[in-house]
Amino acid sequence: MLWAGPKCHIVHDPFQGWRSFNLVVTYHNDAPEPVAGKPVGAGQIRKGFEHVSPMARQIIDKERDWKLWGLCDRDPIMTCPESRMALQGDAAHPMLQYFAQGACMAMEDAVCLSALVGDGGDIPEILTAYQKKRRLRTARVQLQSRKIGEHIYHPDGAHAALRNALMSAKTPEQWYDTVEWLYGGTGLMGV
Repeated sequence: MLWAGPKCHIVHDPFQGWRSFNLVVTYHNDAPEPVAGKPVGAGQIRKGFEHVSPMARQIIDKERDWKLWGLCDRDPIMTCPESRMALQGDAAHPMLQYFAQGACMAMEDAVCLSALVGDGGDIPEILTAYQKKRRLRTARVQLQSRKIGEHIYHPDGAHAALRNALMSAKTPEQWYDTVEWLYGGTGLMGV
């Protein structure tokens, strides 16, 4: 379940027959420094959601053990500067969480590189081929993940109203067609 609002969103997924939930909240807080796993109080989390539905705020109030993580991404790089090494996952292409594809891209990287190494050959050539096979797909995921954060998850005003109208007009099949490039096929080559 996704609750999207201006500059914030909540995602919760049920486990164990709806007895447990994975709960993730994201809001713009203009963090002055990078943080990873820093414990924070519920009051600090609530500040980012004062402007959203009371029902969504009730979900936040269920959690007691909050940790703060800074979100990081960067523009895609098209080549690895060293011809005798391969970067994978976040080292190669850190991305925002909106597509939930960070770990997936790391696994695709590993499968692609493994297949190329398994075919044998010169390591620098294999690494060059690996970069060529992965760079456009991972760049697309990085850039589109950033854009859906801006245009789908966190807009407000007229932008949010337009998003709501466009999203509610699509059938499930049409939604699948918009993300088939991401979830269909092997993802090892192409975009």
